[in-house]
Amino acid sequence: MIQIGLLKRFLTRNGSCWVFLILILIINGLAALSASLIPFVAGQLFVQILPGGNQQLLQALPLVLAVLLLTIVIANWSGYYVTYRLLDRLILDVRIEVLKKLLALPPTCSGFSVNTISLYFFESIEKLRCNAVKLTTCLSRDFSVVIGLFAVMIGLNPDISLLIFMMLVIMLFVRQIFYVGAHQQNILLQRHHKISGMLLRILSHSRVVYLDKSCKQETEHFRNVFKRLQLASLKQFYQIKLLELLAVIFLIGIVTGFFYYFLQQLVLNLLTVEDAVIFFTAVLMLVFPLRQLFRVNFLLQQCGEALHIIFSLLDKDPAGMIAESTDTAWSERAQGKLKFEAVSYENRRKNLWLPSFDLEIASREKIALISRNSYINKLLADLVCRFEQPLTGRILLDGKDINRIDHAGLCDNIAWISPDEDLLSDSVAANIAYGSSRCSEEIAVTTAAHASQAMEFICKLPHGLQTEPEKCGVVFSDNQRQRILIARALLKNPGIIILDESAACFDTDNVFLMRALHVLLRNRTALILSSRPAMLDLADQTFDPENMNTSFTINQISVE
Repeated sequence: MIQIGLLKRFLTRNGSCWVFLILILIINGLAALSASLIPFVAGQLFVQILPGGNQQLLQALPLVLAVLLLTIVIANWSGYYVTYRLLDRLILDVRIEVLKKLLALPPTCSGFSVNTISLYFFESIEKLRCNAVKLTTCLSRDFSVVIGLFAVMIGLNPDISLLIFMMLVIMLFVRQIFYVGAHQQNILLQRHHKISGMLLRILSHSRVVYLDKSCKQETEHFRNVFKRLQLASLKQFYQIKLLELLAVIFLIGIVTGFFYYFLQQLVLNLLTVEDAVIFFTAVLMLVFPLRQLFRVNFLLQQCGEALHIIFSLLDKDPAGMIAESTDTAWSERAQGKLKFEAVSYENRRKNLWLPSFDLEIASREKIALISRNSYINKLLADLVCRFEQPLTGRILLDGKDINRIDHAGLCDNIAWISPDEDLLSDSVAANIAYGSSRCSEEIAVTTAAHASQAMEFICKLPHGLQTEPEKCGVVFSDNQRQRILIARALLKNPGIIILDESAACFDTDNVFLMRALHVLLRNRTALILSSRPAMLDLADQTFDPENMNTSFTINQISVE
């Protein structure tokens, strides 16, 4: 079956999972053995209650029954714990692999919606987790319990056992499920939505991650986020399962009491009183595991559907990845001279196109892209970063075809800043020493912070650059966060800066931020994706990519 194949592939992602599976089988086998002994203890208990019974044995049997019930509770709890820990480890690995896959395809990441992100990271995985726990418990514990109890019934009366078993098969087609409280579900969904928003933002800024080579830091950041989420979900899961186990035991006690009263009136001589009690206790206990066993196919289908969504992404051929150049490494900082030679572009799926054009941007020039279509503005920046490939023509950086520049060299010479980019849940210094700059010395980080005007507020933090905002309850304003992003770019020291206001705006009303932007753009080539007056003041010239039929020459920027 496809579902079984997907489950096997999921489990074999981590070689040590077989140890967990063997431990689960042993624990649930102990629970099944204890459950199979309960009918015999119950039978003896009823016999000893009758006149002429052994009073000493009557006093000892409730203790034996309590020990068996306690063993079942502990074994079930331990089984759930081990199963959940196994899945928790596997699911964390899958989530990180999904994030790596999305970050590895920067040109395609910006098209994902919050619902799509939530589907990959939460809905499908939570669906897999829930059904995998039930499936594991069903195949290990419930199957063993059914075998043990049915053996007890067959030993008492094969004919009646077969009849009762057939009746149970018919009755157990009625669905009986324990539901999670609606309030707790809503809280969990809100957390999922919040983290999906965080994931959407980082994927929408995948160009920044790609250029800064910070995939490792971002995945570590979200690993911690996922761990905290899974810990909260784990506590909720334990509470729910404990309530379910207690409810089952309570229900068994009530129905057993009813049968005790009924069997008092028993006048048939086909079974002894002891055998009758054993028989009906076994039948009663058989209802719950049988109900689960009849849902195995449904659980397999649910797990298969969730795994199909996950692996359909993980197996996707990364055709959109940036092709690695075979050219030699480019270690020096670029001067920033850009030249577009007969470049054209067409993408019918995205409904984007550019006619053939020539454009030359001199070194250290600042040009504002002012097309009303923000996707067109971003397209030109994507072409420079090699996120997109032109249909015709070529793009030169300092006279060298960018397709002949190695990946590391190109990334080191471009910094893409989006004003709404989130910071990592780490220290301020770690947020500045980001991506390829993460091993920078403290003096370099401090210098970048001073140059970006960020030290104006960093020096007031409890631990300065080593302050972790989340732990200290510090919330940065937009301009403070943007100054940290500028410090990050200054530390990287690229030759080309891309300021992207496609989705959000810089806080240009803040004097410290404007000073930081001026420092950042000094002696660097810049593409400013904005038409706001405050940002246009930073540019030497403006350029409308959608109006390239008119020939004109402005200073050192010419368009044919």
